[in-house]
Amino acid sequence: MRALIRIVLGVLVAVAAGQAAGQKAADYPTKPIRWIIDFPPAGVSDILTRTVGQKLTEYLGQGFVYDNRPGANGVIANALVAKAPSDGYTLGFISQPLSLQLTLVPNLGFSLKDFAPVALIAEYPSLLVVQAKTPVDNAKDFSAWAKKKSPSISYASSGAGGAQHLAMELFRKVAGFDALHVPYNGSAAGMIDLMGGRVDAVFVNVPGSLPHIRAGRVKAIALAGRARMRVLPEVPTFAESGYPFDTLAGFAGAAFPAGTPKAIVNRMSAEIAKVVKLPDIQERIFNAGGEPRYLGPEEFTKYLVDDVKRWAPLIKEAGATPQT
Repeated sequence: MRALIRIVLGVLVAVAAGQAAGQKAADYPTKPIRWIIDFPPAGVSDILTRTVGQKLTEYLGQGFVYDNRPGANGVIANALVAKAPSDGYTLGFISQPLSLQLTLVPNLGFSLKDFAPVALIAEYPSLLVVQAKTPVDNAKDFSAWAKKKSPSISYASSGAGGAQHLAMELFRKVAGFDALHVPYNGSAAGMIDLMGGRVDAVFVNVPGSLPHIRAGRVKAIALAGRARMRVLPEVPTFAESGYPFDTLAGFAGAAFPAGTPKAIVNRMSAEIAKVVKLPDIQERIFNAGGEPRYLGPEEFTKYLVDDVKRWAPLIKEAGATPQT
């Protein structure tokens, strides 16, 4: 009889807890939400977060407290999100550096299991650009030209172990050409040396390279995206040349700390889905060099897992170390 009473009491407690959690999710949010951003104000991460957050405020009835925590290529911000309370009032803006950190940085202190992915918001294709005089117009021609060049081509990056470095290493490995890596302290210096003829190529983001492309100072060869971009309709994708490198695109999304109630995760994800579909939001993402793309919690979780798996062996093979 006592055992039966314990079972009944246990069921009643579980039901009550479930009802309380459901009520909490239904009332959510009841106060402003802290949104941790992985890079400084006025950057791509910051602009996208505030753009989306402004619309989310209308849908959720609560505002956001934007908390820029730059440093260590996003590690500082991601660590704060991973260790935050799982009550739905700390949201993290996460981007491709997270996928690289999980392999690059020893003793990181967190993993993907410490996050509850909410939604993918956008992808940011990267571009392969070369000197204006280079006699190639697509990735296939570039690969053939690189194989013939002696002793080898050289390429710039914003630092060893960064996305620019690893993108070229992946392309080089698949296409079968040799290349000398020339790391710089940031992407601007590499672009300057490309225009000055001191390096042959570099992977860059669209916003930073667009003025130089339009002015004819450099030539865009291929886009690592799923389709051609409206701002550069003449530039083919890698896939059009036989290289399925849409996966080189950077990404932007949102995640709660692990353990956040699923109902809250789903609510936030559903509201972000509405925002991403808005024409004015899509236009702002396009103009910032991105491509709007929504994925829900389960799809985004798989997206992150696959991205880590894609880069991990390449990072190890290249012997890349964290940028300092």
